Amino acid sequence: MTTPTRQEIIDAHEALAVLIRFASRRAEGHDEMDQILAWDTAIGAIFPPLPRPTMAEVEWDDDKHYLAEAEHVTLGKVVMIHPATDARIRCLCKWYGPHWVYNLTPAHLTPTGKRYTLTEAQE
Repeated sequence: MTTPTRQEIIDAHEALAVLIRFASRRAEGHDEMDQILAWDTAIGAIFPPLPRPTMAEVEWDDDKHYLAEAEHVTLGKVVMIHPATDARIRCLCKWYGPHWVYNLTPAHLTPTGKRYTLTEAQE
C-alpha cells in the first residue's frame, strides 16, 4: 500500500464527512443514526490525522504570523517575518547555508503555533 499524499488525506476526510451528512439526512430513527455514527467512527479511525494547514491555505495576519515559528519541509524550524511577495514569505533560518534570511514558498511552511517576541536587552 502506498503512503497517501497530504491532499489525498484531506480529500478522504472531506469525502467521509459528505457521506455521513448524506446518510444522516436519510436515516430513519435512532438505530440507523447510531449505525451511521458507528461507521463514521470506524472508518475515521483508520484515516491518518488531518494535516495541519500550510501558509498557502492561510491568509497572512501580522498579529498571528509575524515572528511565528513554522516547520519547513526541508529546512526544519524557521521564523516567519513577513510576506516577501505574493508567492514567498521571508523567514529567518539559522540552519541552512551562509545566509540567515530566505524567501520561502508558503506551501512548504506549516505554522507550529509558537511565536517569538523582541525584547530590549537590559545592561
